[in-house]
Amino acid sequence: MVQLQWKDRYNIGYGEIDAQHRSLLDLVNELSGLVGERQDPAVVGAVFSRLCDYVRVHFTTEERLLEACGYARLADHRDLHARFIDKLLELNRSFDPADPHLLSETSDFLKHWYLEHITKADQDYAPILQRHPPESPVRALIFDFGNVQYRFDNGRFLAGLSRLCGRSAEELKRAIYDDSSLSLDYEAGRIDSPTFLAGVSARCGRELTEAEFLPVFTDLFAPIGTTLELIRKLKPTYRIGLLSNTSPWHFEHAIRTCPVFPLYDTVTLSYEVGASKPDPRIYQDALAKLDLPPAACVYIDDLPPFAEAATKLGVIGLTYTTPVALMAQLRQLKVAF
Repeated sequence: MVQLQWKDRYNIGYGEIDAQHRSLLDLVNELSGLVGERQDPAVVGAVFSRLCDYVRVHFTTEERLLEACGYARLADHRDLHARFIDKLLELNRSFDPADPHLLSETSDFLKHWYLEHITKADQDYAPILQRHPPESPVRALIFDFGNVQYRFDNGRFLAGLSRLCGRSAEELKRAIYDDSSLSLDYEAGRIDSPTFLAGVSARCGRELTEAEFLPVFTDLFAPIGTTLELIRKLKPTYRIGLLSNTSPWHFEHAIRTCPVFPLYDTVTLSYEVGASKPDPRIYQDALAKLDLPPAACVYIDDLPPFAEAATKLGVIGLTYTTPVALMAQLRQLKVAF
């Protein structure tokens, strides 16, 4: 199938939009390249799904920028976007990746729309957008909790538990964390708090009461003051989200009581979602609650694989090392604080 080639005349002259147009072209060409080939329908369906998602991200970005620069024909442009989305939804309802005729028809429509929209409708706003200074695309910052906002030390928990049951901290670490999925199951919502306590008790060799266990289990967090102050500075300008692999007791007795908790616009917790990082579902929950495109959101985590998982979904994933390094990364993104 003939591929579309990027031409200089497609440029709008505004970096963020031109980059998105190139990405859209890559996806249209990727789908077109599958026409006539005997591909796994799941592969074809996944490419079409990615294209649909990215179109929405692009339209949201474009409309936000055009509104900011006072584009007089924004209502007409929004109408063009809405009509295309309607057509895309119609195609999605009838789309059968195993049907080569439908695949070819869909590919031809997308290529025609792409050329018409970029060479005509988008060129109309180009001069105005070029005069508008680039702004940071960031509209929300999503923070992990442990070792980003608060340091945590499971060693303190194990030492306290050792005092309660008489077994060494090393033995308890092996029994609860190394040789068991107990903690992971609790954070993923697969077991409730009484079941978790019963499981810990069994591994301790002694039945523990909630009253004696909770102070030991929840007394392992210490605030990172610089991050908390950064959140306070960001809040007037940006939406703030919390995304954490955590358990009901850690949330109720530690996270909910932290001083910046009232500043969170959204809260995403692994045990409520039923999925833990790096499962895409937990990031998708945060994005749905913020009601923003992935490219408008920054996610900050101390573990590189978890930040990278956010990046794969189109979010700007940052790995937290120190407060100074984080602030430098945010300045590069033109985040004001």
